[in-house]
Amino acid sequence: MSNIRKYQAKTITEALAMVRADLGRDAVIVQTRKVNKKVLGVWGREMVEVWASDNPELESLRRPQKPVSSTSVQPAAEEPSRIEQLENEIQNLKAMIAQLARQGVAVVADNAPSGAAGGENRWTALLREAEVEEAVIRELLGSTAEASLSESVLQSLIADRLATSGAITLQEGQPKVVMLVGPTGVGKTTTIAKLAAQYALLQKRRVGLITIDTYRIAAVEQLRTYSQIIDVPIRVVYSSNELPAAVREFASMDIVFVDTAGRSQRNSMQIGELKACCERLGDCEVHLVLSSTTKTRDLYDIVQRFSAMPLHRVIWTKLDESTTFGNMLNVAFKHPLPISYVTTGQRVPEDVEVAEANKLASLVVGGVAPVQILTPAA
Repeated sequence: MSNIRKYQAKTITEALAMVRADLGRDAVIVQTRKVNKKVLGVWGREMVEVWASDNPELESLRRPQKPVSSTSVQPAAEEPSRIEQLENEIQNLKAMIAQLARQGVAVVADNAPSGAAGGENRWTALLREAEVEEAVIRELLGSTAEASLSESVLQSLIADRLATSGAITLQEGQPKVVMLVGPTGVGKTTTIAKLAAQYALLQKRRVGLITIDTYRIAAVEQLRTYSQIIDVPIRVVYSSNELPAAVREFASMDIVFVDTAGRSQRNSMQIGELKACCERLGDCEVHLVLSSTTKTRDLYDIVQRFSAMPLHRVIWTKLDESTTFGNMLNVAFKHPLPISYVTTGQRVPEDVEVAEANKLASLVVGGVAPVQILTPAA
C-alpha cells in the first residue's frame, strides 16, 4: 500500500529534500502550495507545503497542466486571482484524497519524515533556525529517541527547561520590595509602570513607587506621570543611603517597586552602585530585565555581570519585536533563573503577562510572537 505524505518547510528546496530523504528520488509530487503556519491561533510564518507519494501510478491523478504558447497568453486582467487559484487547489486536493481513500491508499498527514535521515535533521534545523545554540540542541535532544520526537514532544522538552516563577507574591505585615535592574533600553521603567498598574488597578493593592533613575530626567517624569494616572505615590531617591527611609515611608503599602537606571554590564562601577542599592534595601526581590531582541552572547555577558548582586527572577521584554526566541532557551540552560513576566508591547497596563513555560516553548518552536500571547497578571 502506498502512502501520501505531507511535508512543510521554509522553502521548496528544503521541502523537496525532505521528500527525497523519505521517499527516494522516484517520489511523485502530488501537490505543492504555500501555507501560513499558525502560532497560538494566529497567522505566523509562510511555509511551503508539498504532498508526495512513492506510488508512480499517482502521477495520473495530478491536475493536468495546459501547455503555454506565445499565442495563448491571456491579458493579466483575465487571469484568476491568487485566492481563486488557492481555493481551486484546495478543492482538487480534497477530491484527490477522497478518491485515494476509496481506492484504499493510506494518507499519512505527518510533517516529519520517518527514520534517522529526516527526523533528527528536521528538529535540529528547526532549533537552529530559532537560534538555539548547538550545545543546547545536543543536550535537549540527546536523551530522546528520534522516532518519538514530534513538535509537541519538542515543545514539552523546551518547557521543562524554561523555569517560571509565576506572579510576584506579597507578604504579610510588611511591603514586598521589588527592584528591577538591567542594561539600558530594555524597558524597565515601562515594565514597572505596567506592573504597578496591574497591582493597583486590577488587584486593588496599595502600591508605592521609588525611582533611583535620576540619570535621565525623562525617566523620572515618565514614572511620575504614570504614578499620577494610576494614583499611586512616588519617591525620587538620589543615593543608596536614602533608600531605607523611602521604603519606611511606604511601610503601609502592599508592594513597592524600585526603578533603577539602565547600566552597561561592562561598567563595573555602575554595577557596583546597583549592588550597593540592593544591599541598602535588604529584603528585596531583584528581577533582571532582558530584551528578547538581544543576541545570546550579549545576554550571557549581561547575566554574568549583573550576578554581582543577588538575582531572583528574569523578565523578558519586547517579545513583539522579535522573530526568534532561542536566546531565551540558551539563557535558561546557562543561567537557570525563573522567568516571572514577559512584555509584548507598549500599552500600560495591558502588555505585561505572567510567564508560562508551555507558551514560551511554543514561541521557540513556532518562531513568531503574537501580541498578548499569555494571560494578563492575575
